[in-house]
Amino acid sequence: MNINRRQFLYTSGGLFLATKLSAQDKNKQKVIVAGAGLSGLSAAYQLTKKGFDVTIIEARDRVGGRVFTLRDPFSDDLYTETGGELIGDGYKRLLKYADEFGIEYKELRAEAETGGSVAELQDGIGRNAFMKGNFYRKGTTIKKHPYKLKGEEKKVLPPTLYGMKLRLMFNELRRKTKTLADFDKLSLAQALKQKGVSDQSIKLINISLNYNSINTASTGGILFDTIRRRNAGTIPLSIEGGNDRITEALSRALVLMGVKFSMGSKIKKFSQNEKGVSVSFKNIKGKTETIEADKIVCTIPFSVLRDIEFSPALPNEKAQAIKELNYTQNTKVYFQAKYAEWDKRALGSSVWTDTTLERIFSTTGKSGDERGLFTIWTEGEGSKFLENMPEAKRIDYTKRRFEQVMPFMKGNIERSHTLSWSQDEFVRGAYSHFTVGQLTSIQPHIKTPVGNIHFAGEHTAEEFPGMEGALESADRVVNEITKQTISLDAV
Repeated sequence: MNINRRQFLYTSGGLFLATKLSAQDKNKQKVIVAGAGLSGLSAAYQLTKKGFDVTIIEARDRVGGRVFTLRDPFSDDLYTETGGELIGDGYKRLLKYADEFGIEYKELRAEAETGGSVAELQDGIGRNAFMKGNFYRKGTTIKKHPYKLKGEEKKVLPPTLYGMKLRLMFNELRRKTKTLADFDKLSLAQALKQKGVSDQSIKLINISLNYNSINTASTGGILFDTIRRRNAGTIPLSIEGGNDRITEALSRALVLMGVKFSMGSKIKKFSQNEKGVSVSFKNIKGKTETIEADKIVCTIPFSVLRDIEFSPALPNEKAQAIKELNYTQNTKVYFQAKYAEWDKRALGSSVWTDTTLERIFSTTGKSGDERGLFTIWTEGEGSKFLENMPEAKRIDYTKRRFEQVMPFMKGNIERSHTLSWSQDEFVRGAYSHFTVGQLTSIQPHIKTPVGNIHFAGEHTAEEFPGMEGALESADRVVNEITKQTISLDAV
């Protein structure tokens, strides 16, 4: 890589260092971005284009954070997304980056033809199901329910029942007979019970719910997420070659623009005073460094940020939000397998189960493919069972259970991998969510800046979920910083 004005050196865990700084460079406002996930990269990219001098500090040895496309150990150019996954046509910011960097994306027609919004695909609502040893296709009217449920509950699958009740609650919001604050007082279990859902159905709905527990998750928080997911659009899309092509393109552009990266560096302390801000961290060699700047953009998940020192201490409301925000436990096992038997039965993209496997996603296979990838996706309370196993045992157990649930797949599994976001030291969970009362008590304080420290990341987004939410948050902090800078310049 040849860069005329500045020469940069990159090593795994190293720092991009400018060898020469002009007087103009020295007078630039300096910004430290904590975290090289999607929000951090986007904020750095925009701020650099606006003339700020940016340094990114990242604890991992790679960029992207939870945007992590898994290619190894699979063959035949197969890959799957381990974190940021579904993209909808409402993801305008993400798609704008794809267009800017010449990255192609396509409509997932097979998914679109099955019906349902991007949100429903993400939640697995209305999918095929496996209960008590029997397989039930989407749309099946169950004549004799294996759990002996009655009334409407015996006619539909648990994920479909959940979707039906969620829509009823959402309609109450639209009619303004209830508010998000009203629903925030109820756990999802309590809200479903008020809608006449039986205890048995509540237990089934709790399986792979996207939240840690149906008994603690705020119904208001879930509806807040539902609104954001609806904003994702109705047409599911995919980035050709993997979602990490976006984060890789951003990082390459940042290098060329002169942004400094300190990789493999774990932040220990944020400080600020009347002169500015500083960040202390242990670099990849274990040595403590401190760098100073005018602003900080902190994209670190609150689950990790709560172990980092702030000087002076944060205001009580902000400290409480950081301490209490929940992250959903999430553990996945991936299988590369021959696809013919799954294809022959037209099982589609996912199967919800009442087993320890929870949900089975066919993430890449399409009709006629020789092989595809399957994801065993567990979340919340159900994730604990797998995440507490050593990785080799987790894979072995899941493979045997998968072949028991889908006996026609026996002997077809060729390669495997596993990942637990719960056990990832840099995030400790898949994504943030609110427990009862938190939408009212801590959500208003999550995104608020504290002096010259600004907060971004999917957990701070209010309009969109996932990757688009991360980009939404980057736009907001860039606006906060540039407005503050303009205001100071005016003074």
